[in-house]
This record gives sequence, C-alpha cells and structure tokens, in this order.
Amino acid sequence: MKKLFETIIADILSDSFFSEYKFRRSDNTLYCRTKEETLSIQLDHWRDDSIDSTNIYFVYGKRFEILTKWFEKFSFMTLQDQRRNSNVIFNNKMLNNKENELTLRYDFSDYKEKMDILLPLIKENISIVAKKYATLEDYYKEDVVSVMNGEKEFPDGGANWAFIDLTLAYLVDRDNYPKVKEKILERIEWMYDREEPNIVEYYGRLDEIISYMEDNVKL
Repeated sequence: MKKLFETIIADILSDSFFSEYKFRRSDNTLYCRTKEETLSIQLDHWRDDSIDSTNIYFVYGKRFEILTKWFEKFSFMTLQDQRRNSNVIFNNKMLNNKENELTLRYDFSDYKEKMDILLPLIKENISIVAKKYATLEDYYKEDVVSVMNGEKEFPDGGANWAFIDLTLAYLVDRDNYPKVKEKILERIEWMYDREEPNIVEYYGRLDEIISYMEDNVKL
C-alpha cells in the first residue's frame, strides 16, 4: 500500500501543474501556501484487501488566513488542527458530479489508466475551487450574499462558519454588516436551542469573540 500511494504522490508532484505544491504526510494532503491563503487536496485512502487495492477519497479546500488567524485564541481545537483546516471544502461530487472515490490495484495493472483519470480530475477540481473562491469578495458572494438573498441557508451545524462569515461581511461589505450579523446571530440562537455542541462551546463568549474580531481584523 505504501509503495503504491507514494508512487501516486510522486507522479502528481512531478506534474508541472503542481510545481508549487508540497505534500504533508501526516494527513495525506497536497497544499500550495502563500502568506495570505492555502489551496489543498487531501487524498484520504484506505486498503481494500477483498480486491487487493487502495481506495482514494478526494477533499479540496481553500483557506484565507485573515478569516481564521484572529480566531486562534478562542478555538477549542489544537493550533495545528486549526491551521490545517480549510474555510471551505468540497469533494468530487460537489464540484463536478464525479465519483468521490477512485480505486487503484496494488499490482499496478490499472495504474496508467487510473492516473489518466486522477490527474486531470484533481487539476480540474482544485482549479474550480481556486476560481470560485479567488478573492474574499468572491467568497462573500458565494457563501453570504446567496443566503441574504434567500437562495440558500446558513449551515445547521458547526460553528467556525459563523465567525468566518461574520469576518467576511465585516471586511467586504461593512455597510451591510449589521444585517448579516443579525442573520447569523439568529442562526446561532436556532442552533443553540437545538444544543448544537460546537455552538454551545462558544455561546457564552459570543459578545467577546465578535467584539475582538471587530476591533482587530483589518485588510
């Protein structure tokens, strides 16, 4: 299994498209990082002995440091986990309706065939993420304006999204920030009433957390 997966990673990194990418072995993630942002492709994989193969599941992400760096002092997660987390994540199905998993045999009998699928697939999908979330303004339109316009709803679980979206509105659309803040706080109350554990973790410090963001986050 190790030899096959290491060969896959080596061949990906040898492609010129990934010349700026590095591989983080601890969580099987390819990433391209600048001071301001990170694009990532996680290749979660596991062995299937029944067919002598490995299955790979792809997760694509984008992270803006300005949206999450300020929150490190409040998060209950480890600093390492915080800095590895993306602001947005997608799988193949979400991006282009392709299968989320790809299977490669250990004897390399289907290696060329499957790599001819894998390489174009991850290039296409990380390019979609990079374009869709190229700027903070793009992110704001995609994830906040669409909710304010009634096209979709804020998430019904987790907590990080709320602080990220508040920060986006504060940085990108200050005039409408009070309306966005009110809408997000309504969602937080709704989740708190349903005992969403991540919201419960932060609920008692909401005023402190949001005030800190408003006082300290600047472009």
